[in-house]
Amino acid sequence: MENALYVGLSQQMALRRMLDVTANNVANMNTMAFRAERPVFDDFVSRTGRGADPTAFVIDRATYTDTREGSLTTTGNPFDIAIRGDAWLQVETPAGPRYTRDGRLGRSAEGDLVTVDGRPVLDDAGNRITVPEDVGPLTFSSDGTLSYTVEGNGQEIQSVELGRIGLYSLPGAEGLQRGGDGLVTATGDPLPAIGVTIVQGAVEGSNVQPIVEMVRLIDLTRAYGQATKLTEAENDRQRGAINKIGGPAT
Repeated sequence: MENALYVGLSQQMALRRMLDVTANNVANMNTMAFRAERPVFDDFVSRTGRGADPTAFVIDRATYTDTREGSLTTTGNPFDIAIRGDAWLQVETPAGPRYTRDGRLGRSAEGDLVTVDGRPVLDDAGNRITVPEDVGPLTFSSDGTLSYTVEGNGQEIQSVELGRIGLYSLPGAEGLQRGGDGLVTATGDPLPAIGVTIVQGAVEGSNVQPIVEMVRLIDLTRAYGQATKLTEAENDRQRGAINKIGGPAT
């Protein structure tokens, strides 16, 4: 008798989870290098007795990250970079290394290469990259090597290499965990990225598809409302049955 109510509640919980994830995607559709998330659900089948029909409940298994790349926007800023391929920048935080694809970089007051929120970007050996003050034109090569040019009499004399930023491939999409600061951690060990390219003077946008996410949000809102009505109707039915059984004899 109670299974219908429990199944309805499990459906509501799943829809609420989907609403939260979709709303977060919509809220970040203009966030640089943001990657949309998707919830993963499963069925839990319960058998209440011999000959009884099985009852399926919805189980929230996990949330995975959509790893499709966002579109590029050209900025012309030599400190801006975009990653083409499966790779992440490694940054230093008090809690240890974290990862991001937001390539809006800059130089800190201490001379370190940092992200837009001031976190040091680490090289392929796990060290900070120092950018001298008032140096010649900065260049990021396609493999992430940062260098500047020393000029004399209007001609290039030599190119000075400052370091190569660390580019890492992280475990599967279901193994990525995003913190409140937008940085990503991985449950497995990161590996040096292969076959990726750095584009200087550009940034990667969010991979959220606004129209698709808004339509999904509307559909989920309607489905949640219908599930709520069904749960309330079943609750009213059970309450009415109990009142009839426990009412005065006629």
